[in-house]
Amino acid sequence: MSSDAYARWSEARRTARRSARLARYRAGLRPFALAVWEITKEHNVGSLVRTAHAVAASEVILVGGREWNTYAACTADTLTRIVHLDDAEGLLEYLTLQRWSLVAVELDPRAVGLFGAAYPERPCFLLGAERSGVPQELLDAAEIVVQIPQWGLVPSLNLAVAGSIVAYDHLAKLHRAGALDRPEGGLPDTD
Repeated sequence: MSSDAYARWSEARRTARRSARLARYRAGLRPFALAVWEITKEHNVGSLVRTAHAVAASEVILVGGREWNTYAACTADTLTRIVHLDDAEGLLEYLTLQRWSLVAVELDPRAVGLFGAAYPERPCFLLGAERSGVPQELLDAAEIVVQIPQWGLVPSLNLAVAGSIVAYDHLAKLHRAGALDRPEGGLPDTD
């Protein structure tokens, strides 16, 4: 085999392996989403996309016109479905279409503490802008509002950290209920 033929053969095998792994990953996506409202610190979204990929969330929904920094995603942005929507109305329509149940993560008087929160079957965890939070219109539309308890003097967590906490809390609750496949991680088995 010539070196050119070998290079083509080798690249075809690598591409086939990557495609097979990506198909296995997508077959194991979990029925929940992470959404971000009007980001103000674009590096946070890259970190959240990386978490979404790590937990096999079905998608990340970005609402608003701000761009974001893909560097922190460490290529997870090329493997994770990312949906861009313009505004609250578009988000609510999309959530209905996809059958997601809105779970706002926010400091709010009606919020339930994270440890006691019972999430709906197909949650979409909405995180607000770092400065202004989730708008009242979306808080009112949420099936549940969740607050992450804090004991320090700073009143809120970084958006990417808060998103990671609620994603893993959701998985932990599924695990305790015996409803989490692959609790040790990894791709789904192929038959």
